[in-house]
Amino acid sequence: MEQNDIKAVIVNEKDSLFLIGEIDLYVESLNEKRAKALIDEFQGLTKINSFIDMKPILLFQKILKESGIQTVMRREVNERYTIDNFELYIENDKVDEVIPFLTGEKLTDKKKILTCNKVRFAKYYVDLLAINSIDTIIIKKKDSDFHLEEIHIYVDDKFVSKAGELIQSHKGLTLFKSSEILSEIERDEELLFKNSIKAVIRKSEKLYNLYVETEKIGRSEEVLNAEREWVSIGSFSNVTNAMYYKSILDLEGIPCIVFNDVDSTFLLGEVDLMVDKKYEEKAKELIKPVK
Repeated sequence: MEQNDIKAVIVNEKDSLFLIGEIDLYVESLNEKRAKALIDEFQGLTKINSFIDMKPILLFQKILKESGIQTVMRREVNERYTIDNFELYIENDKVDEVIPFLTGEKLTDKKKILTCNKVRFAKYYVDLLAINSIDTIIIKKKDSDFHLEEIHIYVDDKFVSKAGELIQSHKGLTLFKSSEILSEIERDEELLFKNSIKAVIRKSEKLYNLYVETEKIGRSEEVLNAEREWVSIGSFSNVTNAMYYKSILDLEGIPCIVFNDVDSTFLLGEVDLMVDKKYEEKAKELIKPVK
C-alpha cells in the first residue's frame, strides 16, 4: 500500500500470549477499491469485470474460454450491501489478451446497445431484456483509481433491433420529470432509489429525462414533495385564479402546489400558491405580468 501512496493501518487483534486471532489491514474508504485491486494483483490475479447478476458475467467468461483464456469467478459478499457481486479475474500475464474483448473489438456477433453510468440503471435494462428472452453481456469501464466510469451492455446481433425497441419504450416506466440540469435529475433519482422506487435517467436532445415505475408515480411525487422547501409566491381569495397561475408554472416545469389552510373541503378562504424555493425568483417573474 505504501509503495502505491495509499495510507494503511494494521490492527492486531491477536492474543498477545498465544498469537490467536486475526490481523486486519485498514485503508481510507476512498482507496478501498484500489487497495483490493493491488492485493489481487500481488496474488497474481487482476479483476477484469463484475456485475450483480451472474449470467452476464458467465456469458463473458464463456466467450473468453472459447478463445483459450481461462478465468476465475468469485462471488463477493459485502456486509454493507444486500446484493452480491460476481467478479471475474484473469492471471496478471494474460491481461493484454483480454483487453480486445473488454473494448468490444473481439466480441464478434455482439453489439453494444447501451451505456449506463450506474449499476442500478444497467440492472434495470438487463432485467428488462432478460424478461424478453434476450441475454446480455456486461462490461465495466473504470478509471485509473478503479472508480466506475461506464457500464456497456452488449447483445447478440440478431437481437439488436428488438432490444433497441424495448429500451426506447421504457417498458414499465413513465416519464416523470425533465430538466436541463443533470445534477437536479440525479438528486431526485437518488432520493427515489433510497425510497425503493426504481427510476432511470435518459438524455434526449437538450433534456435529462427521469422515468419512474408507472405504478409509483403518485408515491414519487410524495417523496420529492416531502424533501422540497416550499415558499409562497402569492395568496388568492379565489382558488380558480390560483389554479390558473399554477398551470403557467406547470408548463415551465416549476414544482408548485396550491395550499389552503382554511377549509380543505370547500377551499374557502385564502389559498397560497407555493413553489420549490429553488424556483422562487423565476416563478415570481412568470406570474408578475398577470398578477
